[in-house]
Amino acid sequence: MPASVFQGVIVGGAYGTGREVVEYVSRHGPLGGFLACLVIAISFSLILATGFAFAQRFEIRNYRHFLKALLGPAWIVYEILFILLLIVVLAVVGSAAGEMFKEHLDFPYWAGVGSVFAIVVLLGFFGRDRVEQSLVIWTFALMLCLLLLIVYVVSAEMPTIRHNFNAPSNFGEAVVHGFQFSLYNSALVPVLIYCTGGIQTQRQAVASGVIAGIFGALPALLLHVTFIAHYPLIVEQALPVYAVLETLERQFPINAYFIILSGTIVLTAVGVLQGVNERLDGLRQDGKREPLSRVSRAIIAGGLLVISVMLAKFGIVALVARGYGTLAWAFFVVFTLPLLTLGTRRLLRYP
Repeated sequence: MPASVFQGVIVGGAYGTGREVVEYVSRHGPLGGFLACLVIAISFSLILATGFAFAQRFEIRNYRHFLKALLGPAWIVYEILFILLLIVVLAVVGSAAGEMFKEHLDFPYWAGVGSVFAIVVLLGFFGRDRVEQSLVIWTFALMLCLLLLIVYVVSAEMPTIRHNFNAPSNFGEAVVHGFQFSLYNSALVPVLIYCTGGIQTQRQAVASGVIAGIFGALPALLLHVTFIAHYPLIVEQALPVYAVLETLERQFPINAYFIILSGTIVLTAVGVLQGVNERLDGLRQDGKREPLSRVSRAIIAGGLLVISVMLAKFGIVALVARGYGTLAWAFFVVFTLPLLTLGTRRLLRYP
């Protein structure tokens, strides 16, 4: 469950369209991209395993308690950064939806954004169980689609892929950007603590973290392999996966990927907003009040989406390159470094 939720939340939007993979992985060359994927997998696994183990050891099952236990009074700094990240994530999701609907269905850009966000608000109304079930199903559908894509592209473009392996790679930047990619994505760990309720032991927590880390990095690896056949021109594409699919000149894989990625984009937004609602529920329960109603959850989701729509007009390329990149280092200082140092020390001190 944690692996499915983590992958489902991070893959939607720019990751699933290939834009993040191009920006942080493939632009460093064929071999540099593989190195970046390895860095992402190791970083994800380390951060998630530590976070899940910390939550299991101290019996933490919600966002706010996790941050207070780890950061103490400094948890409010993470809160501010997370609000900024949340708005950027939702803006990227909206921008990706607008670009996809415009490219595939010839919809007006804002009609695509509005349609997806309306579905997000509707799903937010139904609550946590539906979100988790949907994320699991859609994660496996997306992975199957990516596996079929890579098999088809590799079999059709093997001579080009072999030739492009000779292209120069930048290994230093690949390591830095791979780490940067893992930082801003794994900053969502506290928001996803709600899905670790089934973890009973430290061994399970660590295993869940490692599996989730591999799941998080696997789509980047699969997409990078397909992008090698179109390197370096693929780097400039706003929707790289669509650019690859269009070269196949077959409508069925384009339609299938559009449907699956649209669902993943929706579930990314729903999954992140679900974490916010869980935090607000924790606040209300601490104050001996009833949890949020379905209507309240939908209103909160709608309000955050309206703010993100205003950012979406900057476009997916600029949002990925600037918004995510800047926030990554801030989360490294505020969350990742304390988790791997203070969190690990507490785990070792109180085994």
